[in-house]
Amino acid sequence: MTRDAQCKAKLQTLLADGSLPASGCGRAVLDFISPLFDGGVVAWRRSGGGRRLVVSDTNALRDFCATRFPEVELPSGAESRVAGVGRFRDSKATSNTQPEIISVRVWRNDALVKNGSSAGAAEATATHGLFSFPLTRDCPYQLRGEWALVENPAVFDAFEKLHLNADAVLYGHGRISNRTLDWIVRTTNAGFRLLHLPDYDPVGLSEFVRLRSRLSERVVFHLPTDLGTRFARFSKRKLLAKRKSQAMLARLRKSGSCEIRQVVELIDRHNAGLEQEALLLH
Repeated sequence: MTRDAQCKAKLQTLLADGSLPASGCGRAVLDFISPLFDGGVVAWRRSGGGRRLVVSDTNALRDFCATRFPEVELPSGAESRVAGVGRFRDSKATSNTQPEIISVRVWRNDALVKNGSSAGAAEATATHGLFSFPLTRDCPYQLRGEWALVENPAVFDAFEKLHLNADAVLYGHGRISNRTLDWIVRTTNAGFRLLHLPDYDPVGLSEFVRLRSRLSERVVFHLPTDLGTRFARFSKRKLLAKRKSQAMLARLRKSGSCEIRQVVELIDRHNAGLEQEALLLH
């Protein structure tokens, strides 16, 4: 729940009860309603050994709430993003319940099945360039065979140019969501394997650690033999600039994975990371 959603809940209680204990008024709420103090709409009053936030002008508070949180009639079955705009003027005000869109490119027809039968994704890829479907709660789609996971759209679109042994590729939209990862983890096909193509920086390496923790040996790190040459030509120091990236890198230096240690050595040697689009350059 976002700050605005929390504030709305507090203001509704304040309107209904006429007051709130100080313990129920966090800093975010007090910052949000600071104009109400200036206008004398609310004020602090002593209550026992503490104090309470008390409403002095109910009508003004009601008008304030109506302006900040317009009440509209939502469409039947409105998803969370639509409801967020209608209630808070913010599509991300509440947890997202909208099904994610999974986009794949498939070259072997039985690599993606729906309810046990081919989903026709290879034909769709040949005709339209990709195949997409909503990741619903009881998703009927399953992965089979050799898959690849890429972070960025350029590599997704030109994956064939890498000449890798994969039946299909999944677009991760950067760091894949927990919902998508949960769906991949539920794959039961014995022949399923996932080749991970990350950005070769602390974030990308940390993403592989996350995938390995859930998928174990079913996920493999893509480590090109000429990665050192690509680092020398195309690496980018700005990928290490953030403090969070430096903290990730410090943890990755202690990794037990030989693939991760090889990339960390390149990162340290060049004081830079490498975006995965560099794999498409010659």
